[in-house]
Amino acid sequence: MSRLSSSVASLSDGSEDTRPDCRSATNDGRDWYAQGIPAVSQPEPLPLPRFDRPAAARFPFGARSEAAVYVGELLRESVPALASPDGPLEIVAIARRPGVLSKVALRPRQAVVTPLSVGIGADHLRRVSEQLEGERIQVVRWQRSASAYIADALGLGEVPPVVLLPGLGQARVLLGEIDLRGIAGWRGVNAILASALTGWRIRLEAVAATGAWAALSAAMRARRPVTGTVLGRTERGPRLEVLGLYAVLSSGESSERMPAQAVEVRITRMDPDEGRIFASDRLSTRPQLPLL
Repeated sequence: MSRLSSSVASLSDGSEDTRPDCRSATNDGRDWYAQGIPAVSQPEPLPLPRFDRPAAARFPFGARSEAAVYVGELLRESVPALASPDGPLEIVAIARRPGVLSKVALRPRQAVVTPLSVGIGADHLRRVSEQLEGERIQVVRWQRSASAYIADALGLGEVPPVVLLPGLGQARVLLGEIDLRGIAGWRGVNAILASALTGWRIRLEAVAATGAWAALSAAMRARRPVTGTVLGRTERGPRLEVLGLYAVLSSGESSERMPAQAVEVRITRMDPDEGRIFASDRLSTRPQLPLL
């Protein structure tokens, strides 16, 4: 009996069984089990992704949505500095929550150095806001420094400590308790739009909950000096970087400090509500009297 032929078996009634042997194979090499499975039960292969298709075009003006494109068109019509492709200012990005707030990032063109206050004024923004039924428009200066750009996008008066995690695209902004509650905005709109504008996922955190704050607090209680680096001057006095946080050197207590200069200071006061740290370079040389 051939393997490729149907098996013949005697039944109890004397007839012959001509059904194909389930152990046999067909001429094309497939076994009978595979042939007997209905086609509807076999899963169809998933289509492979195609890489020859062009990527979706970005919105004009660096907008993050179609609603933001409309704001860019209104600004281009109302602001002379933005009307021409060769104008002194250009729009870098726009993030918008319709009816609530729009954030617009501008920068001077490379060949022209123009302050934003000269190119775009309050009257221009007021006209655009009226066409948007009173929607607030915030103009942000685009900056190469990610920390400064994020601080401006959030509407902060000065740059707070910012921990950047480029691998995750995340920015941890360390603020005092007062700013932590107010900067996020209604339903977090301010922080959400700032994230969309800058391209960083912004997380607002309390600076007093960091390990660096605890270390400086321990040094203040022990009256132990710490080393800081001068970053520049502010209205309150020289600004220092100490353990990744920012401190203000009390004005009138030191001579002019140069940026990047290392200085040994003593922490005098820490305000968790405002997130401020104050330091002094007057190190006490007399031992502290023992407590009775």
